[in-house]
Amino acid sequence: MAATDEPASTGHDTSRIRLALAVADTNWFSTENLFREVCHEDVATLLLKCQDYLNAWQKGTRPWRWKLPRIQRGQNLWQHELTLPSGWMKKFPTIGMRPIGRSILNWHETQAPDARLALVMTYPHYVHLSDIVHPNYQIYFNLDDYALYWPRFADRIRELERRAVLESDVTICVSKRRVDELRAAIPEASAKIRHLPHGAPTASLSDHAWEEPAPPPRELADLPRPLLGFIGTMEDRLDWKLLTRLSEAMPEASIVLVGRPPAQPAGDWLADYQRCLDRPNVHPLGWKPQESIHLYNRAFDVCLIPYQSDHPFNLACCPTKIMDYMVTGRPIVSTDLPECRLYPELLEVTKSDDEFISSVRKIVDAGSKDGKATHRFEWARANTCRHVVDRLIEWLPN
Repeated sequence: MAATDEPASTGHDTSRIRLALAVADTNWFSTENLFREVCHEDVATLLLKCQDYLNAWQKGTRPWRWKLPRIQRGQNLWQHELTLPSGWMKKFPTIGMRPIGRSILNWHETQAPDARLALVMTYPHYVHLSDIVHPNYQIYFNLDDYALYWPRFADRIRELERRAVLESDVTICVSKRRVDELRAAIPEASAKIRHLPHGAPTASLSDHAWEEPAPPPRELADLPRPLLGFIGTMEDRLDWKLLTRLSEAMPEASIVLVGRPPAQPAGDWLADYQRCLDRPNVHPLGWKPQESIHLYNRAFDVCLIPYQSDHPFNLACCPTKIMDYMVTGRPIVSTDLPECRLYPELLEVTKSDDEFISSVRKIVDAGSKDGKATHRFEWARANTCRHVVDRLIEWLPN
């Protein structure tokens, strides 16, 4: 759709909008998938994608594309990509947030001038943005333990996070573990801290559960079954030794890995990663577009969540693949992650390598069925991104 800064160019009726939802930011697929599914005639949504010059350059975005206009993606949906000087978030946030603030205020003024403004902050640093736009509602949307991202600045990040939680009308945590940690750290705000796991993208939902594997995409068609699949970034959080053991224990199977390879290979884990990829029945396919990953997931005999159970990031996270897998109905086997333990009747959570391999083999021996396909599918259908974002909006004060 064409770029626009004026409501007249789109025929947009601003008088009907009661809530203007500005999301800072939507660089993670899970966040974009969630907020682009806001579907209310009286709610307008702005998806902000913010990055610095260095990241933009590394992603192939050249300087002549660093100043893009806001675009309208749907009836009440806009997106603005902003490229900002390096250091804008951590070193110079008061100054660095100004272009984002101007974008939000301009959008609010032109597209929803009579609506109450709600700011969704996906990093604690965005409290500085709140100081600029002065929203009517403030939502802290916690996706991770951010102190793990920048350990040198952990104390400062926790200070910002405390402020974000105390000042927000509601704090949303996709992980139950983060709910418990924040409630313990900031007990005076515990009633405002809520658990809201990732939803399933509605576009991935079929009209039925896949009791048996679906026909595979073309590049999987010639691989021997069973197809044991993982979709996600190839990184140190995966248990590469476990995947190697699985490939050795089930040489007749094809281990399918869909996701980006390491961007900057470094670390002791790379030897285990390479050893796994060198196995003849391990097949790395590289990155695939978000809109196509359900075609791979539903073709798998077993969907895998082979994360290291003691990795700090894995302890704090809510893996998006839980719902990405469940939306297909296919069987799921996971290592012992806190968030996966919340679904004991829907997926197999294992406590050892031997148990993981045994669970995979048991499902394959049963014809790639575990009798839970319909239950998983119904759970996903009741927890699509559209349902999840509706709950978030309902939790805002009247």
